[in-house]
Amino acid sequence: MLWPYCSKIFSFKKVAVVLILRQILSYICCAFLAALFSTAALSAPLWLEAKGEGSPTIIFISGNGNDASVWKGIEPHLRKVGVQTVVYDRAGLGNSPLWEGPYTVEGEAEDLQAALTAHGVSGPVILVAHSYGGYIASLLAEDMAQVKGLVFVDAGIPTDMSQQLVDYVLAEYTPRFEALKKAAPELAKAIIPVVKAYPTTVKRMRTVSIPEHLPVIDILAETSWVQDERIVSQMRKAHADFVAASPNRSSLFAKGSGHNVMKDKPHYVINAVTRMV
Repeated sequence: MLWPYCSKIFSFKKVAVVLILRQILSYICCAFLAALFSTAALSAPLWLEAKGEGSPTIIFISGNGNDASVWKGIEPHLRKVGVQTVVYDRAGLGNSPLWEGPYTVEGEAEDLQAALTAHGVSGPVILVAHSYGGYIASLLAEDMAQVKGLVFVDAGIPTDMSQQLVDYVLAEYTPRFEALKKAAPELAKAIIPVVKAYPTTVKRMRTVSIPEHLPVIDILAETSWVQDERIVSQMRKAHADFVAASPNRSSLFAKGSGHNVMKDKPHYVINAVTRMV
């Protein structure tokens, strides 16, 4: 009399086990596919160097094609005010390996966050970003609660990445790809995908909003890296509107400086970061 009942229980348990195993396999497959098609950029950690002690931590983010050395005339001066400084090489530049898979600006931001965590960099941070690094900093400012301020050094902001700018970048730099590949093949591997991804990056930037409570100093060079005056005017208006949108934002005009303000007129950057600290 008990056998049919026990048989039913056994059958029910067997079905339950099968369903659980299927669910586990489903999770494993999803995890594998997520890893396979992940937008994270790197397969190895970024090179990062932290120096000094104190708070906040100043994190320097370079522009396209530049490694951490562009900040060597800036960050030693800032440690004198009692803060920690962090420089790093973006993927494929300096001491950092190139990413695997398709390039995304989100991957760059995620890789930097991972590197900061791996090196135990926590607590309040101020981001100092140059050129394309401004887009990476914007993503971090939106996502990281530790970010307490930003200094943009003739940098990109989400609202200045117009379709006209994208068209200009593609038209200006695409014809130079072959020459770059011949002259500096390793550098080309790091620069060209970033340029090609501009149409995708602009779509992502349109969804980014830098919190209005964050203090921001927006340094603009007198001479822009863009040669089209119409686009320069659009970019300057975007920056002016960005600053006007919050009382916690201010602008600084770097008179006599080209795009690389940290090299041409480093005192503008040092003074801005010191004010922020």
